[in-house]
Amino acid sequence: MGSRRIWVGAASAVLLLTVSACGGGDSDGGTENGKGGGGGASLSDPANPLKNAEALDAALLRAKDLPKGWTEDSQGDNGGIKAQAASCEGPCNGLAFEGVGNYTDSTGALVGTSIKAYGSKSAAEAGFKEESKLASDATSEKGPAVGNASAYVKSGEDAESALRVVHFRVGAVVVAVSQEYRSGDTAGLSKFTADQAGRIEQALKGE
Repeated sequence: MGSRRIWVGAASAVLLLTVSACGGGDSDGGTENGKGGGGGASLSDPANPLKNAEALDAALLRAKDLPKGWTEDSQGDNGGIKAQAASCEGPCNGLAFEGVGNYTDSTGALVGTSIKAYGSKSAAEAGFKEESKLASDATSEKGPAVGNASAYVKSGEDAESALRVVHFRVGAVVVAVSQEYRSGDTAGLSKFTADQAGRIEQALKGE
């Protein structure tokens, strides 16, 4: 089913987040309803999907939503922050829209998001399980619950390029938020994930 690579970064540094276009990695993925994978149910679990790419675009974090000191990274290879209709390398398996967000701070630290909006909650549940499967160079980690299901992963073994990735699902939307593993700002990453989960929940409710 192949994979696509999302580059998230600024001119001084580049962060590579590899996500599957329609499939995952090698090991079993995260588990729903807080049963393993660092997951947990903390938000409502709306069944209705996002109606269009514009709704997804409106749910992406913008400058006004970011923690102090952070800005939108317009230099990211995917154009900074945007949403569009899904472009799959294989069967979309219910995937309707996808979006990316690129963010940086004054120190050059980077956070990147990949968001997949599915046409149904059941498709998103399957997508989350595939998305959070562990690749051969990834290990599972613990972290606070995010959304309706979540999994924390260290991706990559090299100290300079390894990523800390939080996979989570809110209703019919699946998200991966990545950070350079060498960054010690795990509290900042937790705020990014919690804020993005809240924005998606609002969008699914039509707020």
